[in-house]
Amino acid sequence: MFLLLATLLGLQETAYPPYAVPRLEGVTIPGLPAVTGRICVDQFGYLPDSVKVAVISDPQKGYNAADHYTPGAQLEVRRRSDGKVVASGKPKAWRDGAVHEDSGDRGWWFDFSTLKAPGEYYVFDPSTHLRSPVFKVNTTVFRPVLRAATRMYYYQRLGVPMTADHAEGPWVDGPAYLQDKHARSVEAKGDASKERDLSGGWMDAGDTDKYPPFNGDVVHPLLYAYTANPKAFRDDNNIPESGNGLPDLLDEVKFQVDWLERMQFDDGSVPVKMGQIDFNGKYPLSADLRTRYYGPKDSGATIYTCAIFAHAARVYGTFAPWKSYAADLRARAERAWNWYKSNPRTYKSDTGEIKSGIANRSAEEQDRMEAYAAIHLFALTGDAKYGQAVLAKAGTARQLSEGLWSPYEAGASEALVDYLTVPNADPGLVKRIREQLIRSAASDHFAPPAEADLYRAWMAPTNYHWGSNIVRASWGVVALLAAHQTDAATSARLRIRAADMLHSFHGVNPLSLVYLSNMGKYGAERSIAHFYHERYGANTPFDNNPPSGYLVGGPNQQFGGKAASGAPSIDWVRQQPRGKAYMDTGKGWPESSWELSEPAIYYQALYVRLLAEFAR
Repeated sequence: MFLLLATLLGLQETAYPPYAVPRLEGVTIPGLPAVTGRICVDQFGYLPDSVKVAVISDPQKGYNAADHYTPGAQLEVRRRSDGKVVASGKPKAWRDGAVHEDSGDRGWWFDFSTLKAPGEYYVFDPSTHLRSPVFKVNTTVFRPVLRAATRMYYYQRLGVPMTADHAEGPWVDGPAYLQDKHARSVEAKGDASKERDLSGGWMDAGDTDKYPPFNGDVVHPLLYAYTANPKAFRDDNNIPESGNGLPDLLDEVKFQVDWLERMQFDDGSVPVKMGQIDFNGKYPLSADLRTRYYGPKDSGATIYTCAIFAHAARVYGTFAPWKSYAADLRARAERAWNWYKSNPRTYKSDTGEIKSGIANRSAEEQDRMEAYAAIHLFALTGDAKYGQAVLAKAGTARQLSEGLWSPYEAGASEALVDYLTVPNADPGLVKRIREQLIRSAASDHFAPPAEADLYRAWMAPTNYHWGSNIVRASWGVVALLAAHQTDAATSARLRIRAADMLHSFHGVNPLSLVYLSNMGKYGAERSIAHFYHERYGANTPFDNNPPSGYLVGGPNQQFGGKAASGAPSIDWVRQQPRGKAYMDTGKGWPESSWELSEPAIYYQALYVRLLAEFAR
């Protein structure tokens, strides 16, 4: 039936290029009509009182340009259980049929916001007999998604076994990199006296190295996700600490902060990173016994870690079982601050000998983090010297020094908004921060109307680079931050924008793709099947079955990979409209899929920060 309709409607089965995200089509749920990826909805669902808009797309440019689709004059929302029509209406052409630059698609919107009753539904086009993916409507629709997204960090753990009871699937292995207990200095590889226990912590991304400076947009947004909505985080994530009566998110973050504690030297300084000095890895990771090394002391790593310790001390100190832990974090933060302020800055500690990301931090980046560290220390201690440091450095933040509040470094820079409620905060700086948020909220270059983008998730053209999904999440987060400082009407518009950014991760995008891995059991009908990862990626048993909940880097119009010798070309990726510049593969060099499909603990953290606001 579907093939007949496809022929009548001109939906040609033109072959997609290698590694393109497959079409979403055919009968995927027995008893329901065939699905089409041309009717895009949030594949998990919507809150009852939220704006609900399906985007119907007709590709004009890009690898799927032959997948033409024109909706009928009337669309319906049908209940999954019995097919009953619960809402209907006319699709409205987006910008009178204009082609959307970022996707190469033209399209329509179908607003079904009147649907508020809990249940499972799909949008149905009577003219084609095709449906959207199924979605739910209820007050807790995002809670299972949040659980999957936060469990990603369990799968990133090093130094502990991945056991069947906690892995909730086949993703088991013995403890990886136990040799981190005897990490050597890269500056004195043969000197056993400089061995240090640097075990534990999370893999940074798809690679197994660990970088203190990269945690600036990891620990902060995860802590802010908790404080923004504590009730969203329970003690039921099925991690080893579950059942201790404390929020599992904070248990998980503590696993990383404990590693940062081990990284810190007695004088308060922190090495720039740790990991391997070659690319000769083995699978499974528990079989990789290469010596691991730590780098030189570094001012950037130290001030970034200082801010994390101070922020963590503020949060963990609110729990009686963690009072002494918080006190130790406070002392560590102050030692790090003192070392950072009394020693020359370093800018080239990371020579690249330890693979693979470069963790050096520029003078400007260190200035900004100094401001955020000072905010947390001032809030923690009330010491005037930290308050003075805030005033000296806050103006260097991108959020205050640029014309509008920047989505870049959104995780750590939320400290500026935090400062608004710190006792004895400087009134002038408070006013400046608040006014910058209000000014930004009024700008179409910060939060344009939903109509600015076919998929209701506008980003600047320059945002479609390596790791574009962290910027996508950050746009949603900063909209929420501004919403707390504006009038009611503007606040409502900003919250709709943040929700639309969330929906764009869940299938309302040019690929009709949920940008989280293996989410079929959570309701997704097309989610990430492959990603670049040394534990779960290509050349592992889990290449086509990774753990659920990993957020990948996203579309990257600057993708630099190439095909392996004798393999089909992948140059097509660079020829796509921005929103389609993505491949569904986890292949390594020379395809270099890490520029597209690699997950990272910082991408994940900003997504969790956004999602937490909607996980009631």
